[in-house]
Amino acid sequence: MSAAAERQVSAFLGGLRRLSRQVGLYPEGHPATQEAVELLGEAVQEFLDGEPEVTLTIFQEAFFRNRVVVPHASLEYRSLLQEMEQRGLETITLVPPISAADLFDLAAFVGGVSDDLPADGTIVLNEPMTVDPELDPTPASKLRTSYGNVLDAIRHASSAMVVRGSFELGTVVDAVEGLFEHTLSHPGAALLLSTVKSHDEYTFFHSVNVCILSLAVGQMIGVDRDVLVPAGVGAVLHDIGKVAVSPEILNYPGRLSAEQWKEIEIHPQEGALAILAAGGEGSEIAANVAFEHHARFDGEGYPRVSRVRRPHVYSRLVQVVDTYDAITSRRAYRRAEGPSRALQILLDGAGSYWDPDLVRAFIQMMGVYPPGSILRVDDGAIAVVVSRTEEPGAPLSVVTVVGPDGCHLDEPEPTILPLDRVVRQELPDDVGVDPASLLETIEGGLRV
Repeated sequence: MSAAAERQVSAFLGGLRRLSRQVGLYPEGHPATQEAVELLGEAVQEFLDGEPEVTLTIFQEAFFRNRVVVPHASLEYRSLLQEMEQRGLETITLVPPISAADLFDLAAFVGGVSDDLPADGTIVLNEPMTVDPELDPTPASKLRTSYGNVLDAIRHASSAMVVRGSFELGTVVDAVEGLFEHTLSHPGAALLLSTVKSHDEYTFFHSVNVCILSLAVGQMIGVDRDVLVPAGVGAVLHDIGKVAVSPEILNYPGRLSAEQWKEIEIHPQEGALAILAAGGEGSEIAANVAFEHHARFDGEGYPRVSRVRRPHVYSRLVQVVDTYDAITSRRAYRRAEGPSRALQILLDGAGSYWDPDLVRAFIQMMGVYPPGSILRVDDGAIAVVVSRTEEPGAPLSVVTVVGPDGCHLDEPEPTILPLDRVVRQELPDDVGVDPASLLETIEGGLRV
């Protein structure tokens, strides 16, 4: 699946999700609904890409476009995928020209507003398939599934916190154990997958990425599994206390006032208390991580930890990773920074904000250009780093995704790139490249 095709599918699914929510609020003729229909119609044209018809298939927890898996969208729109499965949807076939009425009917069915399947129109649901999608029984697909399981666990935990003020820790532990096994077996692939981002569900995806990176660096420095898994649980749940903070403050685009900061600063203790209340083996370590993930190495930050008793080592590990993923993620109030810039910020703050030993270990694991880094090459091509370098100064294992002529390649081309050919690092949004979508296109995910 090319990056362009990934973007087309993501735009279609995003438009469908938007409209399915809209139809539950406003009738078909409402201006807001009409605008959502028009936006979805534009996304559909991109999704069709000039083909006579296109089928989106839901199969084994993934979206397929004409029998080819769409890995990033399968994670980013996992909740929509599950809603569609609950509605009994297996395939959606689009036959242009697509009518606005059929788009509305599709969204109404997906959103649960209508129980009538659109029939005899430009959108055909659950059309019998003559050939099954191409399954992907590789380590990449298993890693993607384990990522999705952790996403589900943190979503369910957050929902339970909102509804009843508590959650079951065992589900999270089981999901993290599965992710740990695949991260341990294929660490390079896990690092590449940790570049998955979601603007709409930032906190959930951020939490899973922090867990992957924490497990990877913990394993590298020799942390025992018996404590590393609970630390990974703490990494997943480090922001669970944010359910006690109003969404308006969490998404506030400007500088927070002193009163707003007071509300933000309660989330570590709220998260720790919720984890301790859930109980179970390893809950103390996980609670420590949640409580201390904003406590600086020098005793500053929040909650205030004395210099005599610095944050626990597992909390300090998650602090480093949490900062790295936050810096490399786009937020409503700022753009993302590149991986190299994030590593430099960590290095600059080592000894004050972050544990210098753990910063060095993290940088050693990630390398100068971590997996997922998007590089502009001296001939104008764009390449993505797909595995970390073992030795300083060693050539990079990359795939070229955009040729020197500026055209996106239909298939990424693996190559070895000397460091002296790198001109600069690019951001995904600036060049239209999604690093995580490459995971399952590189020799079944085994190269990385």
